[in-house]
Amino acid sequence: MARKASYGSAELAEVLMTLLHRLFYAGCLAILLTPFGQAQGPSETQTSSANSSPGGWLGKEEPKAVAWRAYDAMLIHDGSAIPELLSLASEWQPLSAQTPSDDGRWRHLSSEQEEERDAMTVVLDALIQLKAPVPGSTLRSLAADFDNATAIILARVPIEESGPLSLEFYSAPVKPGFSLQYVSAALLALHPLPRFAGKLLGDITVQAKVYAVAPGGPGMGSGSAGDCGIDSSEPDRGDWPKIGQYKVSTQMSEGALVLVPGSEPIYVSREESTHYLGNECAGGWRGLYLGREERRALVAEMLGVPAEQVPWETDLQKDIEFRSLEQFTGELLAFVKEQQAMYRATAQALEARGLLAHSEIQQSLPGLELYLEDARGVQQDHECGDDSDDACSVNSGDEGRNELEPISKEAIELPARVVWAEWRF
Repeated sequence: MARKASYGSAELAEVLMTLLHRLFYAGCLAILLTPFGQAQGPSETQTSSANSSPGGWLGKEEPKAVAWRAYDAMLIHDGSAIPELLSLASEWQPLSAQTPSDDGRWRHLSSEQEEERDAMTVVLDALIQLKAPVPGSTLRSLAADFDNATAIILARVPIEESGPLSLEFYSAPVKPGFSLQYVSAALLALHPLPRFAGKLLGDITVQAKVYAVAPGGPGMGSGSAGDCGIDSSEPDRGDWPKIGQYKVSTQMSEGALVLVPGSEPIYVSREESTHYLGNECAGGWRGLYLGREERRALVAEMLGVPAEQVPWETDLQKDIEFRSLEQFTGELLAFVKEQQAMYRATAQALEARGLLAHSEIQQSLPGLELYLEDARGVQQDHECGDDSDDACSVNSGDEGRNELEPISKEAIELPARVVWAEWRF
């Protein structure tokens, strides 16, 4: 991914034009003559200090100057710049939104904070392109604001060094579910540390939609949620260098490289923009998300089998005919027992591979959330229709529902790691 150190005439011309372009906006030749690590002048420092804000560099650096220095180092593949780049990265502190919105109900980053974040994005791009190792203490400070970049750097650390840090990022994620936690889990699935397998399995929460249906009636259907779109518009910013940013995905795309191998590899690709994008919908990009199905696939990775061979699902639906509360309860608990038996078999398979202690099995079983929907009255409404006779109308709708034997969730004693949840679909 890094540029080579030698250049042809066309590439050299491109470099020179880029530098001249910067000088045009800077207004003087002094920037080019200043060594990479030289301290800033008094006026620059005073201006930056006046705009200091919580997090970032706390006003120690002028963001645009930092961005250009880092960009130049990346462009000419200047390895001698790595110590200064690492120093800049080590000084970063997680940003804290301070500027109130117009209505005062929430806070956002100030323009100074956003510029500091843009500049650090260029610094991290340079470190990635130069393949520079970054200390774990620095990655901890960067993780909150630069999820994808931190994940990429972590994936390049030798496994004997990255294991404990990966376990830390997985177990106590700054952004639960996002790219860094996903990449950490994927690295650990390939090289598991003690107790990781049990934690990964136990962190899965299966969601089951249980419908109570009328005897002999049709089952209930299900739907799916959509994804968010991508905002590709960008404002012009001619006096800043292009900002190299990274997208991590489980889908192969043109120019992407393998970041984490495995049965379901993680790929990384680089693109340039004028501003920091992030990996959320509002930022215009999507990173990876470590959900229950992704965790299940990583469990399969540790077992050495395709995800399809794991016998249980993470999102399922069950229709149970209701004849009496006792009968309904018995069938519901039998369904739960069947699911937990499959979870236990998976835990025992991990134990057989030396990835899980026998004493960990019970606490490592996936959790099960039950979403109960009484669909008996709904079915009556559907069966009657507009052309039904008066007798059907009397037994349908709200009046019909009132005649149905109620289902008391409180009267059903669920086993450990199984809970009722509020309907969210």
